[in-house]
Amino acid sequence: MKNIIFIAPPAAGKGTQSNMLKEKYGYVHISVGDLLRKEVALETASGKAVKNIIDSGELVADDLVFAILEKHLRNIVGKPFILDGFPRTLNQAKTLDKFLNDYEVIYLDLAKEKAVKRMLNRLVCECGKSYNLGDETLKPKTEGFCDNCGKKLVKRDDDNAEIFAKRYDNFLTNIEPIKDYYKAKNKLHMIDVNRNINDIFEDISEIVAND
Repeated sequence: MKNIIFIAPPAAGKGTQSNMLKEKYGYVHISVGDLLRKEVALETASGKAVKNIIDSGELVADDLVFAILEKHLRNIVGKPFILDGFPRTLNQAKTLDKFLNDYEVIYLDLAKEKAVKRMLNRLVCECGKSYNLGDETLKPKTEGFCDNCGKKLVKRDDDNAEIFAKRYDNFLTNIEPIKDYYKAKNKLHMIDVNRNINDIFEDISEIVAND
């Protein structure tokens, strides 16, 4: 199976599609944000450096991010993986190519008005699974509680219309050079996600299975 890089605006369904790929094909799901938080929690040397940077209000430098990511990739050799929401800058995309060449990039394309609607109906669990009350296929089986672990579902702190609109607009501004970069390398696949999640998954499956 091909490795996958998912890039998408907020609320486009990266987590949902990643979970479906994990269940059907055995993908390893990699969130760089989660990796950084894990390093901090484990109090590794890298984690302490990350914590100091974050506490100072600065962005984590690319070389530190890639050192942590590369260490994790070495531990999953032989398994297909999903890189979720990364790279976020053109420089990161170019650096990623220095040690990763077997991949396809999938862009989940979602209109802003539909993204806002999804956000307003989104609930999340601390185990990582997300739900959406506006979609019958994404509602929890028991109202207010996670299907996987049974814990109470909550709204994300940044899931309000004003903050979300800024996040969406900032994403679109910053992502265009990255899309152009991958398009030139013939690795970019645009997927319309303004439709049923199973239809979306079928399109994604065709990409990952096309060796």
